[in-house]
Amino acid sequence: MDIPDARPRWSRRRVVALCSVVAVLAAVITAVAWAVREPVCDDQEGLVLVDDQCIGVADPTRAFDFDRPALRDVMERIRKQNEIAARDPEHVSIAVLLTLTPPGAHAIEPVEQVEHQLKGAVRAQAFYNVDDSPKVVLLPANAGEGFTHWEPAVGELLRRRGAPDRLVAVTGFGQSLAPAQAALEVLSENQVPLVASTMTSDALREVDGLLRPAPSNSRQAGVAALKAKEILDADAARAVPGPGGGKPGVVMITDKNEDDGYSVNLAAEFREQVGALGIEVLKTMSYDSRLKDIRVTFRGDQANICYASTRVFYFAGRGTHLSALVEALGDKPCEKGRELVILTGDDSPSDEQAAEDKFRAGLAGGIRIVQTDLSPPDLREGYAVLAGKGDGDRMSPKAIEDFTGDELPDYALDEAARRDDGTVLSYDAVLTALALVTKAVDPDQRKPLDHREVLKVIYTLSDANAVPGASGRLSYTSEGDAEDKVVPLVERTASGVVLVDVR
Repeated sequence: MDIPDARPRWSRRRVVALCSVVAVLAAVITAVAWAVREPVCDDQEGLVLVDDQCIGVADPTRAFDFDRPALRDVMERIRKQNEIAARDPEHVSIAVLLTLTPPGAHAIEPVEQVEHQLKGAVRAQAFYNVDDSPKVVLLPANAGEGFTHWEPAVGELLRRRGAPDRLVAVTGFGQSLAPAQAALEVLSENQVPLVASTMTSDALREVDGLLRPAPSNSRQAGVAALKAKEILDADAARAVPGPGGGKPGVVMITDKNEDDGYSVNLAAEFREQVGALGIEVLKTMSYDSRLKDIRVTFRGDQANICYASTRVFYFAGRGTHLSALVEALGDKPCEKGRELVILTGDDSPSDEQAAEDKFRAGLAGGIRIVQTDLSPPDLREGYAVLAGKGDGDRMSPKAIEDFTGDELPDYALDEAARRDDGTVLSYDAVLTALALVTKAVDPDQRKPLDHREVLKVIYTLSDANAVPGASGRLSYTSEGDAEDKVVPLVERTASGVVLVDVR
């Protein structure tokens, strides 16, 4: 029995027509989606999205803030200066490689420190571009939080060595972390001249073609060891005992995170230099910055800190962790009248952390924080202290005036930026890179400058060729250290940072 086919009959013409309609609708939907989509990393060729962070090198003609509104103003300054520099057909570029994306809750580099480093860099660029040539473009580059995504950033920087950017040096880096050192090593292997800003670890001496304007950890540790001896000698003369009794000396508080080169190297250098002065390290207390809430550790150690036979401690760690320690001690201070002195290196609590009520309570409860720093909070005051010792030639009044003055008002620095050692050292790092550019220029050579020519003069900035930096005279050794670099001692009080001495 034949059963009729109930399926609809489609002619070939109707099928083709329907497919055409579907194709048109798909094209329209795609076009609308493209029109309303959120641009990724401002659609910049030099940036890639990794872990919701725009990694790589920003377009020098745009004021891209890397999703950090606090950076908008300084990025606009950089854009304006780059516009001026790009008019020179033989311009070259210097990159500032930092952590530019928003940090997580436990980041060690607050946004104001990053902003200040960029402000220092563009001020140095602006001064140079007024009269010198070839003009210099500044390339803001992002290696991600903790420098964990340095590889795509470094890859993009290496691509920029050729025209039209002609990258001739990379500055910045900031923290002495293991990923940052890995980035330095790859750039070094590819013959890119390097000038770190605030990196201080002595382990970086092994990186070829790297100059460091900041005083090294060994130099800072030596100054701190001498200060510890002064305090202990004064206590011995007054016969000031500690609750725990025993031989006077120092207690060290160290970070167990071996990936933080700053903390590890600082601890080793202080231990060696304080020992050379005949001072005993009575005990080492540790914390692990990789854990989420180290305040628990510090609260647990509070009784042991108060019980120590000395009141002198050396904290070999980051400022954000020091603020947690002070807050923990502020919750339950030692016996009334017992003062603790915590000596530490240049990485200090941010202004925001220092303004916390618990931190201020810790200072009010008998805690003194005395630290070595990368530059005096007031450069003119620092120079006056050195000049009073007959040692004024280690700082340049003109370099200080260039940095702090009102010349080039579009690139002037506010009070907070002028007092931040990160601003000063970023300025000095770019000054150093610019000095290398000037040295490398051959007036008889008609081709544009490149990174290899700059690398040839990397170790010539010493003695008569020293750079007069805002933070002090920069005479670089063959290992990249700033020789006999000025080291200030400052104390953080409830009302701010006060200069104690300059050595």
